[in-house]
Formats: sequence, C-alpha cells, structure tokens
Amino acid sequence: MSNHEGFDVGYDYTVRFYPRFFSWVQFNINRANSKGQTAGENYENRLTGPLGMGPEYKVVVAINDDTIYAEAFLDVSNGPVILTIPEYPNSYSILQLDVYGNIFSTELSANPPSGGGIYGFVEQGSFENLPEGVTRIELPYSFTTIAIRTDKYSSSGENHIEAANAFRSTLQMQTLANYDPSDSTSGRTLVLPLFFFSPSVKLMADEGLAKWPESFLTTLQEAMANPATQPLTDDDRALMQRFNTSFAVAKSVVDHDSGPLTAIVRGAQAAYAAIINRWQSHRGPTNWIHFDNVGHWGENYLDRAALTEYIQVGNDRKAAYYANAFVDASGLPLDGGSFAYTIQFAQDQLPEYKRFWSMTAYTPEYIELVPNAADKYVVASYTPGLVTAEDGSVTIYVQADKPKKNTANWLPVPKGHFSLLFRVYGPLGSALAGTYVPPKIHRTIPHP
Repeated sequence: MSNHEGFDVGYDYTVRFYPRFFSWVQFNINRANSKGQTAGENYENRLTGPLGMGPEYKVVVAINDDTIYAEAFLDVSNGPVILTIPEYPNSYSILQLDVYGNIFSTELSANPPSGGGIYGFVEQGSFENLPEGVTRIELPYSFTTIAIRTDKYSSSGENHIEAANAFRSTLQMQTLANYDPSDSTSGRTLVLPLFFFSPSVKLMADEGLAKWPESFLTTLQEAMANPATQPLTDDDRALMQRFNTSFAVAKSVVDHDSGPLTAIVRGAQAAYAAIINRWQSHRGPTNWIHFDNVGHWGENYLDRAALTEYIQVGNDRKAAYYANAFVDASGLPLDGGSFAYTIQFAQDQLPEYKRFWSMTAYTPEYIELVPNAADKYVVASYTPGLVTAEDGSVTIYVQADKPKKNTANWLPVPKGHFSLLFRVYGPLGSALAGTYVPPKIHRTIPHP
C-alpha cells in the first residue's frame, strides 16, 4: 500500500462512517451512566430523558429547549419491543433513525397518535406474533434510534410544560418478554439529572482526531465491527476491509516506518477538515447555513457527516427547517464580548409553521447551550410576552446584558464567541419548500 492509498482510505473511512462514532460512543456512555438506575435492565429498549435542560447537556449537539425529550436505542434482534403511548391531545413528534442518522418513516412516526396506543416494534420480515391490541411496526434494521419530542408550548403560545412532562413520564417501553398489559408502571421513561448527559461526544471526536487520531480510528473501527451497525452495503464492507487491512499493516511496521500510519492519520484529519468546511462554507445570501437533505443523504456522506457535527439527530425537511449562523451580515464571527446584535423579522419574513419557530444560542465549537444568569436559552414564537411591533415585525435582541425593556425578545449570549440556530418545527410555505431565508444578523449597540 502506498502512502497515497493510505491517505485516501483514511479520508474515505472517516467521512463515510463519522456519524457511527457518535452513535456508538453515545450508546456506551448512556448505558454505563444508567447502570444502577434501571434495576438491572439493559439500556437498550429503555426510554430516557433529561430532567430539565441547560448547558450541562452535551452528549448530543444542538439540543433544543423547545421540547421535552424521550429517546431510546431500540434493539429488536432478540424479539419485539413494546411501546405504550398514553392519550395526549397536544403536539409531539416521533423521529426514527438508523445508526448514521438516516431517517426512515413508519406508521408511528408519520402519524403520532393523539389517542394513544400500544405498538410492537419488530424487524422487517419478522414472523413474531404480537398480543391482541398491539399495532405492528416493522423496522428496517434490528438496531435503531427513536426520539419522542413533546412541545413545551402550543402553536398559539399556551404553556404545556407540565402536561408534556407528565406525558413523557407515562410512556412505557419494554421487551415483549417483560410486557404485561395490566402493568402501567414498568418500563416508564427514565428521567435522569442533566449531569448524566454531560459528556460531549463532539469534543471527543474533534479532539480525538486532532490529538489522538489512532485512538479515534480504533474506536470507530470497533463501532463498525459491532453487529448493531446496520445497514452495511457491499461497498461499505469493501471500504471497511480496505481500511482494516491498511490500518493493521501500518501499525505493524510503525516502529521502523511511520509513513503508512502517518498517511492514514493525515487522511482522517483531512476528512475532518472537509466536514467542517462543508458546513461552514454552505452559507446563503444572509450568511445563514441551511441544508435541505437532512436525514436523506443517499451516498452524500460528506453532508451526512457535517450534519452529525453540527445538528445531530436532526429532523428532515418535512418536520423541521434549520438555519445555522456563526458570522454576522458582514461576515465577522459572532462575538457577544465586542458587539450586540439584532435580527429583525419583517411581518412577511416570519416563517409559516404548524408548531413553532425559535432562535437558540450555542457555543461555536461544541454546539452546547450557552450559560447565562437568566437561564434563558431561546426566543420563540411561543415566548410569553414576545413583543411584536406595530408594523408586525419581530426583533430579537442578541446580547450579553439584559435590556431594561422588551426582555421577552432578548436572547442571552456570552461575552465571547457564539453561534445561532434558527428552527421552524412543522414548517409550512417557503420553510417547508426549503427556500426560506432568515434575515441578516446586524451588529449594533446593546439594546437599552
């Protein structure tokens, strides 16, 4: 193997399978953290969620503070898994993904029931029998992820936080072997303190590739070899074999020839640079970053990796519109220590939606909620007291210090660099079409 070939295989392997590093490490972190919390149950097939939300939550990038989360790693390789959903008339969504973040639709995710129901997850083509009254939901793979997100507010601004928390707490997930239809308490969502979700997998990936690339690649190799890594195409397996052989040979000769291992490492690090550049260079006319293909990338592995880096577990365009910003209208990095900012939505610039729109500030490196004394992380269509001007416009004041007026429209940011993420859940009109463009971010003096 030439060094050029080593570089290429390191690059291709990292770009294509980068999302699997995240899902693999997250699964193992959460499984370890939940031991002792689940009375000996496996972490697989157990809904979990954080108690509250704040900067302590780091395990998944770009977490939102608009919804109440319940998520699980589903493993149906040993039999069906039963999900019991209570009656709930308010808005929530169900997202189902494979280990790379590709979205697939089921009867359940396409139409989350307001009237409740009992659902049995089975692998596609399985002949497993389900109890009477259980709706069969076939999954394309034996190991997948499910995320249930329940809105904190209605589209008209009614506070549903208490109801949403109660709904999450009464969701039940358990294997068919443990399922008892008369038991309304077993398998309920495990709600854990925020510190259980504090390890940053993005930091592990970023710093791992920069400082300990051999360790990063070894972990990724372990993840790819695990039977839960599905799907794998023939081309995926061929790339895995090329990498495994090249990596093994490179490590075996490193004591007298470091060139082959160096080439693979440089390829992996070049892949990481390409992932960052793909996202950061994809700016629209107002310097917001937007991708239309979230969750449906096909063989566009670079876009898939970039989404993992910045908005992991993102919804597809039918469910949500996302726009991400790291610079202002003139191209300067967002910096709350040097500037304040305004984002003014003219009446005809406000997006159409079924659920909500929201603006959230994050750290620019690891995409975590920014700490602030007000414990306020979002300005949204549902924000109580949101001020709309006489002309119908809405202005968001993005600054470090709390203003004396229009505080509902204030988005706190640190006295340093930050990023912004604009969401539209249940997009309609141009947001659904993917043609919506958020307004410019203007530097200004702090709002008094």
